[in-house]
This record gives sequence, structure tokens and C-alpha cells, in this order.
Amino acid sequence: MKIPVSSPTITDKDKAALHKAVDKGWFTEGTQCAKFSKALSEFTGQEHVQLVNSGSSANLVALTAACEAWEGRGKLVITSALAFPTTVAPIYQNNKIPVYVDTDPKTLSPDIGQVAYLVDKYGDEICGGIFSHTLGFPYDERLVARILDGRFLIADCCDALGAKVHGQPVGSFAHISTYSFFPAHHITTGEGGAVLTNNEHLYKLMRSISNWGRDCYCQPGQQNVCGKRFCQDHKTLPKGYDHKYTFSRLGYNLKMTELQAAMGVTQMEELPKWITRRMFNCGRLEKTLEKFSEYIHFVDSSIRFDPSPFGFPIIMKIKGYTNDLIQSLEDHGISTRRIFAGNIVRQPGYTGLPYIKLDLDNSDYLMENAFWVGVHPGVTGEMIDYIDEVFTNWFTERGLY
Repeated sequence: MKIPVSSPTITDKDKAALHKAVDKGWFTEGTQCAKFSKALSEFTGQEHVQLVNSGSSANLVALTAACEAWEGRGKLVITSALAFPTTVAPIYQNNKIPVYVDTDPKTLSPDIGQVAYLVDKYGDEICGGIFSHTLGFPYDERLVARILDGRFLIADCCDALGAKVHGQPVGSFAHISTYSFFPAHHITTGEGGAVLTNNEHLYKLMRSISNWGRDCYCQPGQQNVCGKRFCQDHKTLPKGYDHKYTFSRLGYNLKMTELQAAMGVTQMEELPKWITRRMFNCGRLEKTLEKFSEYIHFVDSSIRFDPSPFGFPIIMKIKGYTNDLIQSLEDHGISTRRIFAGNIVRQPGYTGLPYIKLDLDNSDYLMENAFWVGVHPGVTGEMIDYIDEVFTNWFTERGLY
């Protein structure tokens, strides 16, 4: 039996939406992007949505906009060492320095005590923080926002679409939230992502950064929406220079296509059902494997608000067995993944870069002793029974059960 760690669920409605979008003959931002943005806004409670071409681009846009909005507030950005690379890379790309905190292995939450310590120690040298809701298990955004005390907070929600904190969708207590629609995630647009905010100024910055750094806010195909296309004065430009070709900051073309958005619209219709299935699979896996709790630690979801699991984390309590268990699962067709980069300061591409860190013992432990298996909607009861069988055989053969 093959059990993929992640798998997109593609429906006939998705395929029909893609064909319809192709037939319309308009491929960059248009009506489908507007519909998808509206659906995301309603689901997350965030007023402004900028669709982009990936979750990684979403983080780049978010950090770049935040650094401009909080210009002059310092060069340090607090983040977790247990991270996905493109949560951290935009810090460097914006000429900032990451300050790494550890992760609580019981909850996969950033060490909030360390965050408070760093804010107290470095003060105005810290301009903000970016933290992921790892594997869909939320941290206390509201508390982190209070600790940062006016500095920016970006919530990387790429793993956590549908999760809630204090009864509100993740991202509600952050200045900006980011999402990914890569095929592994809760919904997919093939490739794609989004940056969300309730702050109009931040939205204008994010829209400009995603559109070549353009000062104009016209959608593709629009022109002169402001009625001032040829009568503005930007001092360094000829008076009346075309506003559509006025660039007020460094930017990129990171926009989503109509084909991607069309698929996003139909995927959103199925999302509540898929989140329910992920929660069910996560709960059943924990109940099935709890007989090994002497050797496996499970993330405590009872104190984690309302998760929307991206995967089911398995944290080995006993050292030296993790690689062996992973290999056994893979040999039996059960796909696994590590928790992304683990302790990112140990990754080859990051070791030579400047950073500040506190004690990262837990991040090291999770890097060496943690992994996850899939809970996506394609995981069936029969598959979970098979996972139980493989785990049981492995523990029995090693005299641990």
C-alpha cells in the first residue's frame, strides 16, 4: 500500500473551471482572481488580499512591505529556528538579521518566553517578527503581538489554512498573514499563494511590490482608474509622466494567473469538508498510536486552540531510532517528511550568514528526532490501519512493544 505524505484533491469542478478560464482567453489577473480573493477574505476575515505565485513569494512580499512600513525601526527580526527556508530568506533579502528563538516540542509553538526576553534585551533594534503556525498547530498570535508591542508581526499560515486562535482565524492578530496553495497544502492552485491584511496602507505596499513596484493601482487591462494618469508630478520624472509606468519602489511580477485563481475558487468550496477530514485523520492516528506513547510524543492539541493539521507530527522520545523508523515506514510505502529545515542555522545555505540565536536545544532535538506523516483527505481508514500495522511490527521487532 502507498500512502503519500500529501496529495491534492482535484475535483471535476476544478477541471471544468480551468477549461472555462482558458476559453475566456484572459490569463493574468481578472475576474477569477477577484472571486478567489473575495472567497479568501470571507473565510479568513481579512479585508485585503493580494494573490501571488507562491507561498514563498507571499513571505517575500509580506517582509518587504513590513520593512518599508516600519522603516527605521531596527535591523533585527525575530523568528523560529525550526522553520521553512523561505520564511527566513526574506529577512536576509530585506537586509535584516534574523534572531532565532527555540520551539516548544509539546506544541510546536515558538518559545514565547524567549521572544519576550529578546524584545526586552534589544528594544528598538527589533523591527518585528515572523512566525509559522507549524504543521497547522497554532501558536498564540495575540500574546506574541502584545509582546512585540507595536513592532510588526507576520503570521506564516502556509500550513494552517482554517486553524483558529482565540476563536479567530489564524492571522487575525498579525499585521500580515501569508498562505501557500502548493499541491501539498490544504487547497491548491497548482502553484500559488496569498498575502492578507486588514491594513490598507500595507495592502497598497504589497500590491505595488507584487506588480513591479508600480505606483499605479490599476488592475491588468485597466487604465486611468484614478483619473490622473497623465497629470501627476513626481519631481524626478517629466511632469505628467504616464502613471502606469511610474515605479515608486523595487518590485517584482509575482501575480497569480486567472487559471490558478479559477481552481482556487472551486477548491475553496470544498475546504471546510477537507479540514474536517484532516482533523478526523489526525485524531484517529493519535488514538491508534497512543499505545506507543512511552516512546512517541504527540503534539498537545488540547492547548493549541483549533488546529487545521497539515501533517501528523511524530516526535521520538528515545534517541537513535528515528532514522530507522523513517526508513521502515518508507520501505513499506508510507511517505514521511522531516519538519522542514529543522534547526535552520545548521542548514548548509544558512551557516555562513549573520544571525543571533538563543538556546536552540529543542530545535536540535526536533531536527534529529521528529518527522510527520500525512493526514490529507486522501488518507482512508484502511490506510490508518496499515500505518498502525507497520508501527506495531517495527516496535515489536525492536523489543519496544
